[in-house]
Amino acid sequence: MTRKSLALGALVAAGLAGLAFGGLLDAQTSDPAARPPAAVAAGNLLLGFAPGQSTKDYAAALERQVANEPRNAGALTLLGLAQAQRARETGDPAFLVRSEAALGRALRIEPENHVALTGLASLAAARHRFHDAVRIAERAVSESPSSAAPYGILGDALVELGRYEAAFAAFDRMARLKPSLASYARVSYARELLGDRAGALEAMRLAAEAGSSVPEHAAWTLVQLGNLQFDAGRLGASASRYRQALARLPGYVYAEAGLARVAAGRGRVDAAARRYRDVLDRVPLPEFAVGLSDTLRGAGRTAEAREAEKLVAVLQRLFEANGVRTELETALFDLNRDVQVEEALDRAREAFRRAPSVKAEDALGWALFKNGRCREARAHSARALRLGTRDALMRFHRGMIERCLGNDVAARRELAAALAINPWFSPIHAPVARELLS
Repeated sequence: MTRKSLALGALVAAGLAGLAFGGLLDAQTSDPAARPPAAVAAGNLLLGFAPGQSTKDYAAALERQVANEPRNAGALTLLGLAQAQRARETGDPAFLVRSEAALGRALRIEPENHVALTGLASLAAARHRFHDAVRIAERAVSESPSSAAPYGILGDALVELGRYEAAFAAFDRMARLKPSLASYARVSYARELLGDRAGALEAMRLAAEAGSSVPEHAAWTLVQLGNLQFDAGRLGASASRYRQALARLPGYVYAEAGLARVAAGRGRVDAAARRYRDVLDRVPLPEFAVGLSDTLRGAGRTAEAREAEKLVAVLQRLFEANGVRTELETALFDLNRDVQVEEALDRAREAFRRAPSVKAEDALGWALFKNGRCREARAHSARALRLGTRDALMRFHRGMIERCLGNDVAARRELAAALAINPWFSPIHAPVARELLS
């Protein structure tokens, strides 16, 4: 698959499926009695946004309807999608279990229900069960070949399985069927993987235009634009995008977390920590706790970092208890703190076996490096970069592996490349790269 074949058309990181399309705590409010049309609500929920009113109120109304009409497959489908959205909005993975139950009931009543199938595929991807996501998404495609959404979930899962040509073909098909925020966002991610940052920004700008009329949609795309700018080392441009997102949707936690990263990059540790703690109070996601820990640890505030790390462990256990696979995330977290590195290697191997994406291969290389197996690590690190991805952390990993092998020239080249891509790519690793190059 070439870059040119990625259609811009006539979503998650991530990472785009499932939890990657995060919403805001009941961002859209309206009269609970004024429920949005089913098609509108389903479309929003499949994107990972509020249904058109408070998700909490919407789900409660559907629960009452299902209690009175237990064989109403349409209501059960919408309830399942709304429960998945509640998980995104609250950070509580227990809603994923409720989502699965409602969608499963809908399918038992209507086995050909492609919307319920798409919801279950997205749920499987959110739980990092990517083989299941592919199987269910393919079934949804067969039930409704002209629907765009199943192709997006299918592509998302295929990306995580390292099947890039098939994944990009699914994204192309989605974009041709329905040029939209979701399809442009996925084109952007594909281009980012291929190292085409300018093309990724172009596609995400189209996504922003497509979602500009709805505050939550606009805020999400502005945050993605901010993330792309941050990953390119453009702190000012990224901060501007995050602030624009907050202007469209005040309090949007993903924009607040973006500004926390910017503050950390600028050395404003107290400001970054305040923002991270604020978003954790509202939506306790592991990624926010990791950001807080990294910021504090990078500033030498180890005792405070350890408190954040306790929260990371609690949240990861909560996600695991609700069916989310976390081997990759927990392995990286421990490796970056030199904790249980042998066990982390086992988890990284398992994560790569189950979902051999370039990100998982990079993590496996890093785990091998941390265990002193640098020649094996180098082979995996090289393969992780095979798409041409311009990722500062991946280049940092490669540089440290080359240094371990005594390849000083190659090590300096890779470390310099990491800092050239983004001088603020990590509060804990970027200072190491700068020190080794000094």
